[in-house]
Amino acid sequence: MIDFRYHLVSIIAIFLALALGLVVGASTLRGPLVDQLKDRSGQLEKDNQNLRTLNRNTDQLNGYDDQVMDNVAPQIVDGRLKGESVVFIEAPGADDQMRAKTADLIGKAGARISGYVTLQEKYLDANQLTTLTELTDQLKPATVDFPQDASPYDRVALELAAVLATRQASSTGQEDPAAGQVLSGFKTAGFLNYSGQPATRATLAIVIAPAAASKDKNADAENKALVALPLALSKYANGTVATGNVDAASDGGMIKAIRDESKAQDHVSTVDTGDASAGRLTTVFALDSARQGKFGDYGIGSGVDGPMPTPVPTVPEKK
Repeated sequence: MIDFRYHLVSIIAIFLALALGLVVGASTLRGPLVDQLKDRSGQLEKDNQNLRTLNRNTDQLNGYDDQVMDNVAPQIVDGRLKGESVVFIEAPGADDQMRAKTADLIGKAGARISGYVTLQEKYLDANQLTTLTELTDQLKPATVDFPQDASPYDRVALELAAVLATRQASSTGQEDPAAGQVLSGFKTAGFLNYSGQPATRATLAIVIAPAAASKDKNADAENKALVALPLALSKYANGTVATGNVDAASDGGMIKAIRDESKAQDHVSTVDTGDASAGRLTTVFALDSARQGKFGDYGIGSGVDGPMPTPVPTVPEKK
């Protein structure tokens, strides 16, 4: 049986071998090879420093671009959405800052913001689908009809769209009691939250995608559930735009799912740069184009029609 002394001797032998290797290695590396390694190390340090400088300059340039865009954007969008109203719907995991900054620019474009609706994680929980379906049927206004082939998420999306949006400007501004009951019911059950007065309905809608593409095994099902909402809104609003970041336009992202959905073509516009100043400006342009019946996919992701609508919608004349 191997005893402790054997283990101790073995360990000492290993350390002696390592020490001998270091001594021999150090002796062998002396001379030109060491000089070459020093030169290479010095060059790598210079390269790293250059990259750090380039990165700092790029950050400064991007910051400059954002500052300029933020300063001129209000003048560019002034009056573009005058007389319109907009409702914001956030998917679970959406960027609140994106919504806040986009809403600020929408307001400067002259539109009234009816309210903000935020879907909760419970909305996408497969274990809650039965409860969500039953609640949808219980709260359904008499004026809402569901197609026979509508899925549970198609049904709830149509119901929410019906109480959040309208094509008639004359129907906005006053809270609809039935709409308020629907939203309150879903809120009480924990499927969504809202602020403002979304039950006053809006003529235009902006849906904000989750900030990160889903890597979950249920990503396809979750995105299908989320895509149902902008599709439903397009049936009730005069224009619907879904916005997010570049990740949302990649595999597993909501923006990509919308772009891959044939039913969304010519009905829902998308923007994949909503986290950038220029992207928020594009969102206003896209919404303006959508209300004129022109739809497209904008940004820098794959399959886009361009960076923004072309030509840029004209500004209505001020009276």
